Amino acid sequence: HFPGTVDHILSEYTRVTTEGGRLSDVLSGYIDPDDGIAPPAAEVPPPIDAKAAKADDDSEDDDAEASDDEEEAESGPDPIIAAQRFGAVADQMEITRKALKKHGRNNKATIAELLALAELFMPIKLVPKQFEGLVERVRSALDRLRQQERAIMQLCVRDARMPRADFLRQFPGNEVDESWSDALAKGKGKYAEAIGRLQPDIVRCQQKLTALETETGLTIAEI
Repeated sequence: HFPGTVDHILSEYTRVTTEGGRLSDVLSGYIDPDDGIAPPAAEVPPPIDAKAAKADDDSEDDDAEASDDEEEAESGPDPIIAAQRFGAVADQMEITRKALKKHGRNNKATIAELLALAELFMPIKLVPKQFEGLVERVRSALDRLRQQERAIMQLCVRDARMPRADFLRQFPGNEVDESWSDALAKGKGKYAEAIGRLQPDIVRCQQKLTALETETGLTIAEI
């Protein structure tokens, strides 16, 4: 569960239902948990005439599929079912949000609420445009994280001449600790003075990482 994912889709649903959009701009249907599961052998009647039965079945299936496709194309997802589904997701999202605020993400109670939210949200089949948008949100967060980490490494390694091995050993876990560079500047390393001069720039990058944590609701390690 990447924070913001459910909120984004809920806002998209609200947008199309309040501004006159189409549900088919958000979802294409729902995943049936029984899809792909063959009926038990005892429930399958013995064929009377295999060829004739197959021909009849194919004809009926084609007619049914054509009818379903025409109905779906004309009306899109059932708005009543959609309201029930999204209403349940919204209610569980509120419960989950309260659990996150009270207990934190790694608490057992919060994890249970997150799983309950996933069970309600995952069966909703998003259209490609919406799914791609969610993927882009995750990719954007990773790109922003890497950009700031690279900037901090360049300041320390390239500009302050801090040994790369030292940086790779000391930086992880201190990504948003603004006292980290201060400790380096006060240390005995040959690069201490240079780090001191670059400290405002390092802290500025760390503040952007802190903002990313706040925005996503995840720690740097979780992102």
